[in-house]
Amino acid sequence: MLQLWETAVGYFWRPELPWALGFTFGLGLLLLRFLRADRRVIINSLELYVFCLLGKFVSAVLEAFGLHSGAEIVHEIFVLGSGLIMIHLTGLLLFRLTFPLIRLRTPRIIEDLLIFVGYIAWVLVRLRLAGMDLASLVTTSALITAVVAFSMQDTLGNTMGGLLLQLESSLKIGDWISIGSVSGRISEIRWRYTAVETRDGETVVFPNSVLMKNPFTVISSPGQRQPEWRRWLWFNVHCSIPPGRVIEIAVAAVTAADIANVAKEPEPGCVLMEFGSGFGRYALRYWLVDPGPDSPTDSAVRMCLFAALQRAEIEFAITEHSVHMVIDSQQRREQSQARDRQRRQAVLRSVDLFSGLTEGELAILAEGLTYTPFANGEVIIRQGVAGDSLYLLAEGEVDVWIEGPAQSRRHVATLEPGEVFGEIGMMTGEPRRATLIARSYAQCYRLDQANFEQVIRSRPEIAEEIARIVATRERELARFQEDHLGRASTEVSLRAQSILGKMRAFFGFR
Repeated sequence: MLQLWETAVGYFWRPELPWALGFTFGLGLLLLRFLRADRRVIINSLELYVFCLLGKFVSAVLEAFGLHSGAEIVHEIFVLGSGLIMIHLTGLLLFRLTFPLIRLRTPRIIEDLLIFVGYIAWVLVRLRLAGMDLASLVTTSALITAVVAFSMQDTLGNTMGGLLLQLESSLKIGDWISIGSVSGRISEIRWRYTAVETRDGETVVFPNSVLMKNPFTVISSPGQRQPEWRRWLWFNVHCSIPPGRVIEIAVAAVTAADIANVAKEPEPGCVLMEFGSGFGRYALRYWLVDPGPDSPTDSAVRMCLFAALQRAEIEFAITEHSVHMVIDSQQRREQSQARDRQRRQAVLRSVDLFSGLTEGELAILAEGLTYTPFANGEVIIRQGVAGDSLYLLAEGEVDVWIEGPAQSRRHVATLEPGEVFGEIGMMTGEPRRATLIARSYAQCYRLDQANFEQVIRSRPEIAEEIARIVATRERELARFQEDHLGRASTEVSLRAQSILGKMRAFFGFR
């Protein structure tokens, strides 16, 4: 029994085994230390190596019992497996650890192919050492090779396709591409396939041969200059509206609005593309900085354009096929107009600036109100620009900003529904003192100077009360523009007298 044990140990513990053990487990521990992302792969490789060691020991036991042929076959099988594992770990050392340390980035497909070549070379070496004539093997197996190559033509096509894509730099990891109905970012390029992550979180796998045979569009690349991707927004407007006006309104709306992910340079543009049946077809073109959130950005631009055209009282030309019959009458029109006047008067009545007006005077102002919606991010009033109208906020929120030197600005306040702004410029002719930007979709009513003047001239004494209210609002704004305040009561009183004097001079009454 002792002699059998000594024979088995002698057969198992060959001179090269300590070196192989030290290399494999030393390399495995080194990779476990630095390649935490590949720990599972490394551990699996070491477990397989231990299994190969057990297989070699089984071959040693067979040798001890005199089964020489079986022992050699089993030994060669597990030696072959051990070598493949060592080649795999060496590949991880080179491509995942050493090359990144020297800032040498190799495509994943190159790593796969070179390791595969290493596997083939090791198999051929073991066959040669086993006494097999490789030349005769290749000669006699030509038919088998042809059959295998024919059966694996798709696999070979995918492998060659992936290699060519990498060598030509047609595609890189991180590129945004569109192929057929699928668009997304390339997450992985392997020897057989290319994986694309869509915006919906799905991973679509394309065989490399498909990419080689079909056209695809590279939307953007990590190395590409900004902005990334130009978008087209199509809309129709009736031919009765001058195209120059439509283009000017569309471009101004998107350029002035603070819409996230829309590039400022190159500037947005709008072109008249063609004429349809009674309408002109326009394309609003703008650039996305990031192609990822394309749909939310497009939606924000559409809302901005929609609000801008509504303010200009321009409607989209939309083909409708439904038939809607309404029996109109003078009574129905009067009822609709009465409801609209009541709604406008309710908005005016909620504003402290017009609290001293009678119902008749509110009715006069209500007739002059114009519905003016603003999309999120649109500039309603710009600091330093002359204005002849004020705005009443019915729904939504508006941010107040003070513009400073070197294009800096500071947030002052956020206006809520029921508040009025822009009154100083309308009543005194002074330039706007702050910039107001819609924080959300803001529904406003605009009151022009001519309608307000009609009420002031009919009852001039009301100007004094309005001047006092405006002065109080001015003092609140001054807190953000000055480092210190004087006596509040005197300040408001003096400011009210100043505003009242400017109103009288501006509207021409005593």
